[in-house]
Amino acid sequence: MIGSLEARGHTAGYLGVVRRLIEEAELRPGETVLEVGCGTGVLDRWLAGHTGRANRIVGVDISRYLLREAMALASKEGLEGVVAFREGSAEALPFPENSFDVAMSSTVIQRVDADRMLREMVRVAKPGGRVAVVGHAHDLPRWVNLALPAELKARVEAPGWASDRGHQLGCDEASLYGRFHQVGLSHIKMFPQFAAFAEPSRLQSLQGEILPTLSPDAVQEWRHVVAQAEAAGTFFIATPFHCAVGTKPLDTV
Repeated sequence: MIGSLEARGHTAGYLGVVRRLIEEAELRPGETVLEVGCGTGVLDRWLAGHTGRANRIVGVDISRYLLREAMALASKEGLEGVVAFREGSAEALPFPENSFDVAMSSTVIQRVDADRMLREMVRVAKPGGRVAVVGHAHDLPRWVNLALPAELKARVEAPGWASDRGHQLGCDEASLYGRFHQVGLSHIKMFPQFAAFAEPSRLQSLQGEILPTLSPDAVQEWRHVVAQAEAAGTFFIATPFHCAVGTKPLDTV
């Protein structure tokens, strides 16, 4: 898990999605940021560098194991005064109301009660603060840049490709946008995005999800076409995400 989170968090495609989220959240120097479900803190460390350490960042996660790794990695990069970590649930955040200028989360809303998480993010956001979420988009097709036979290509790209559906009350589809309205956020920005992954470690992980769903003949065809694409330097897989940013109204009590 640590290796997977760290590897994904350093890919250009995934960071491009998160960078756009931060841009839409209009994060300003001096504002405080909460990341809900921070894992190893890879995005918190990236954000500290991206903003020139101009913001106080707090990551919260339910896993003590991941938090220990997050603190060690942040310390290794000299970020103790910029990034802090707390143990806590996304469904019951351990912070008072109106604590943060930006409350963000990436690919966690699938794994929790989505509505409870959003209500908690709104609660801890300051009036005028922003709630920013990236969620998996398992209702959208992924794109595999391979010259596969049409039937096989349609199969591996079809919506519903994920093997891990997460929490029964989680959100991995376009209902994310309606949920932002339902919790009372305003000035909502909605922008699905694709992340293209060409890094070997990430491609190996994605293929690990695809290959078990294929017949032996299809696996052989897949490996043949992948070898050709790798030789040509054109192999990548693009996966979709739903993204939204909303503002907590100033008159929220």
